[in-house]
Amino acid sequence: MAYRFSQQTAAPDTRTVALYVRVSTGYQVDKDSLPFQKQELRNYCRHVLHIEESRLEVFEDAGKSGKNTKRPAFERMMTKVKAGLVSHVIVYKIDRISRNLVDFSLMYDDFKYNRVTFISLNEQFDTSSAIGEAVLKIILIFAELERKLTSERVTDIMINRALSGQWNGARMPFGWDWDEEKKMPVHSDKEAPTVRLMYDMYEETRSSCRVRDYFNSHDIATKRGGEWTTKTIADLIRNPMNKGDYRYNYRESAKGRRKPDEEVVYVKNVFPPLVPPDQWDRCNQIMDHNAKLRCSSGFPHKGTHIHIFAGLLKCGKCGSYFQVEKRDRVRRNGFAPSLYRCGRRYRKQHCISKSCSEVVVGPFVLNYISAMIRASDMRSQIHSPEELEKILLSDSVFQNVAGIVSDGLNATYAMLSGTDSSVPYRPLPLASHNVQEDDNVQKWEQGIVRIDRAIERLKKVYLFDDAAMSEKEYLETKSELERERIELDNKIKEQESATFPVQTEDLAFIKSASSFLLAHRLKAGDHIQYNTFAPLVDDEVLKDFLNLVIKEIVVVDARITEITFQNGLTHKFLYRE
Repeated sequence: MAYRFSQQTAAPDTRTVALYVRVSTGYQVDKDSLPFQKQELRNYCRHVLHIEESRLEVFEDAGKSGKNTKRPAFERMMTKVKAGLVSHVIVYKIDRISRNLVDFSLMYDDFKYNRVTFISLNEQFDTSSAIGEAVLKIILIFAELERKLTSERVTDIMINRALSGQWNGARMPFGWDWDEEKKMPVHSDKEAPTVRLMYDMYEETRSSCRVRDYFNSHDIATKRGGEWTTKTIADLIRNPMNKGDYRYNYRESAKGRRKPDEEVVYVKNVFPPLVPPDQWDRCNQIMDHNAKLRCSSGFPHKGTHIHIFAGLLKCGKCGSYFQVEKRDRVRRNGFAPSLYRCGRRYRKQHCISKSCSEVVVGPFVLNYISAMIRASDMRSQIHSPEELEKILLSDSVFQNVAGIVSDGLNATYAMLSGTDSSVPYRPLPLASHNVQEDDNVQKWEQGIVRIDRAIERLKKVYLFDDAAMSEKEYLETKSELERERIELDNKIKEQESATFPVQTEDLAFIKSASSFLLAHRLKAGDHIQYNTFAPLVDDEVLKDFLNLVIKEIVVVDARITEITFQNGLTHKFLYRE
């Protein structure tokens, strides 16, 4: 008996073939390195893989380093990979796509999960076998080693230049300009007199606050056109460049931690002094003395008060954020409210906005959040924006509020009811079975499996390869993956428990507020007596809660005129005259 076996022809793969090219510097770009890479990759696809030109797509990062994955074209390519739209990723050399073992391990996991073939022309390895995969990682380890050795060589060259008094490049400080002929900083004709005035004033007043107020009130801007702060004043006075000395390798980055003294390069008398060195020394001695007075107990200065609304209040007249003016007297129940003042008025005396107190802001904000929660709970009973407005302003603390501006009110009504704000309200049935929702859940579950596999691979790389990554890198990457897993798990749970077609992202702030107020038995909707409630709650907890829910609060003449929530909703209030 003869048997006939039918042979089915697989459908041709029509997915995109990604050609990734990268160079680190503009010099390499000028040498036509990018065109060379692209031509080689196209020739390989045409003559070896026999892939049609129409399937090729070039992803090009010019002047981008391979030490991390924050590259526009690379991120765009990986988005397509994760969407299942790419069949091959082809590079000229493996270090063109990554020189970091951790990044490559996670990226390669995405390649395998989405059935993407990875090819490097220069190394010619086959990642479909265990040996080929091991060779790939070994090559990558040496690529990362080469990057670190190059970085060390560059650092050594820069330090040697600094020791010989050569400028290594940086933004010019206030009072200095760059001389293209001398290749060195020189005194600025415009700013140098201002710097000398600053030293004179500080030596006389012994206060950076007074110097700051004088310069801001006379519209003397910083190098970048901003306003002066005590920090920028102190940085200028502390800068040894102003007395002619060159300090290099002082911080890990522009605003990073200070490096140990033995790593700092300090060369005296490199530049012509902008101020007399003895005056620089006197001003810095005054600053040291003031710092000791603030830390007279021997411990670093640390604020003892947490101001609940700091960073949230914004002046409706000039647009500046409010600053803490002072902590008011302590009441009998232990409540000590903060007083806030417009930052522009505080610095420049130009804004006429009144100060405001936590006694006024606190009751308004917390009772309004409570009203938002109550409206969310009653959303099936709210049939119009007018009914919603009535609920939101039902507390006695809003007796002077005439209403809420329609834009924000209608958007909130549409969010709660699940309807478009331009369409009349129609009662909504309970959510029914939806095929799209099932597809989302399946996609999220697959995402969790992929993340679990990535975490396991990451753990193996960390445990069995000492040179692969530091403990900090491992923990940071693992924490990011776990955060993504929790987000997907929460989406699945929210999808399974949803009964109304309200977008979970829009109501995230309401859920956060609800859990907080429920813990303090306030979700029932009763009026919140802020001056008795606030002392019962830890200041830091209350501040974190408000920052989780609210983006900013606009205040005009000690009255709240606008609240913007973290989800983008903005409610503007109309007051009776």
